[in-house]
Amino acid sequence: MLYFVVNKYGGRGKSVGRWVVVQRELEARGEKYEVIFSEYHGHAKKIAAELTASGSEKKDIIIIGGDGTINEFLNGVVDFSVFRLGVIPAGSGNDFSRGLHLARHNPKKSIRSLLDNPKETVIDTGLVTVNLGAQDENQFRFCISAGLGLDALICQKNETSKIKTVLNKLHIGKLSYIAITLQTFFSMKSQTVKVSFDGEEERVFDRLIFLSAMNFSAEGGGVLMSPKARADDSVLSACAAGGVSNVMAFVKFPLVILGLHSKLRGFYFRDFKTMTATAENGVVVHTDGEVVGVIKSLKIECESAKLKIIS
Repeated sequence: MLYFVVNKYGGRGKSVGRWVVVQRELEARGEKYEVIFSEYHGHAKKIAAELTASGSEKKDIIIIGGDGTINEFLNGVVDFSVFRLGVIPAGSGNDFSRGLHLARHNPKKSIRSLLDNPKETVIDTGLVTVNLGAQDENQFRFCISAGLGLDALICQKNETSKIKTVLNKLHIGKLSYIAITLQTFFSMKSQTVKVSFDGEEERVFDRLIFLSAMNFSAEGGGVLMSPKARADDSVLSACAAGGVSNVMAFVKFPLVILGLHSKLRGFYFRDFKTMTATAENGVVVHTDGEVVGVIKSLKIECESAKLKIIS
């Protein structure tokens, strides 16, 4: 039995439109399936908990939606061993699908591949624990990236941005990340953040602009933050920018989009399994583009070979 989770309002109707294409293919083949529509924020998390309860039968679950729907679903999973995940992308950024080299604009091709000759791969996930040692300690899972500083601020603005609404209507919604980034450079305030990788001595990032923990190479609709990052190598890849003015960071940003910033002054890269960070005044944190909040302390760790993917 195939299970489909469809974001009813995703992509301004794109998810439902792609489900119609998929459903026609399923009906023509006489396939048995069940479809569940995610109808409100947080619903996909509840659906995931029901479908992946410990001890339940193993199943293939196909999400038709964007990166936000995928992230929401993964944060509701109870038992990762009882399912394999497939994705038919229908978002604006689609960095999850991009990172796995999946077809992003052809739902018929996607469903035929999933039905005829599904290929299984296993990838890492990341886990963010915030407010370390506090009673309200919480955890958030991600597949694409987690970050603090600039990219998280962009995600925060992107949630209510008029720019995104306009660009989505023009079917170029992924450009909203770039547009809002340029807008944010001159308004954000950098700060000092202390970071420890894999238990090593703390490294102080003065005037930190952003620090991203990448599982895939790109976020924000294809921005190559960490070009060498891979989702199956049991490590996450850190990309940090700091120690330079916002103006200089703005000038260098086009090179970040193209993934040509690895040797530029003010950028820092390294792979890690566990990272802790503290910011005295708190920084905005995101996971897969979903804003966690303003956080003073956090831990990010790699969960090796956590998620089975079919494509």
